[in-house]
Amino acid sequence: MSLREIRGNEAILQRMKEAARTQVVSHAYILEGDESVDKLGLAREFVKAILCLDRERDGSGCDRCLSCQKIDHDNHEDVVYVKADGASIKDEAVEEIQHRLANRPNAGNRNVVIIQQADTMTLRAQNRLLKTLEEPAPGTVILLLSENAEHLAQTVRSRCILYRLHSAEAQLDESVQEAAAQVGGQWLNQEPFYAMVKSMESVLSDKAAAFQFLDALELWLRDCMVSLYDQSGALCVDRSWPQSAQQRRDIARRCGKEAIYRAIEGVEEARQDLQRNINTAYALKGMLLK
Repeated sequence: MSLREIRGNEAILQRMKEAARTQVVSHAYILEGDESVDKLGLAREFVKAILCLDRERDGSGCDRCLSCQKIDHDNHEDVVYVKADGASIKDEAVEEIQHRLANRPNAGNRNVVIIQQADTMTLRAQNRLLKTLEEPAPGTVILLLSENAEHLAQTVRSRCILYRLHSAEAQLDESVQEAAAQVGGQWLNQEPFYAMVKSMESVLSDKAAAFQFLDALELWLRDCMVSLYDQSGALCVDRSWPQSAQQRRDIARRCGKEAIYRAIEGVEEARQDLQRNINTAYALKGMLLK
């Protein structure tokens, strides 16, 4: 399997493939999702893409080279797996990680650590890990797999890219999806603030709906970005957006890719605000003002 074969979480998958393709990879990521989400499987495929010796054009791993095969068999020299010892991940385990990361990679130019059940790390272990997150050795990539990132210290979360994952079976509510597409169009077209607030009125007081709204909005922004490069529409999944593919392409051309990137960053910030229990309406309205 490779990233291109995974279904669901399309916006996140696209960002992972782009990171692997360009080799602009962060030193730390949090993959957050409930137990129904195969976080370890996704982490493996992301690492395969990063370390692949014959990467596909879209950034996915090839599944054929020696590096991909080693990762599939859990015996790659530069990939370390860590999980809870009993009820928690203790300070000693993080200390071992630090010793490993202090050494040069054996097979390539990156050392990768995948920490399962990361939200079980003791506070002492998190404080030790923080030193590595603040001053990572060149080529370090750390993936923290978590069911609830809020159980991680804020200082740890703030130094990682957070990817909030949903089960492949999870479907976006049609009304929330429509609201997200409408707000997305208004946002990129720089329409009045009061009009955007009115369009997302239905999700301003419901935190669960707000999370869905942000997921849908990020998917819509992703499809706008893809439309700039995919004239055939082959890469865009049919999500029944109220705008046609041509209308989304026109919006993307008018506002430019930098505006879409900024909007996606705004969505991620709003999601983090909701996770920190900031008022739902305040988080969503603040997103539109950034």
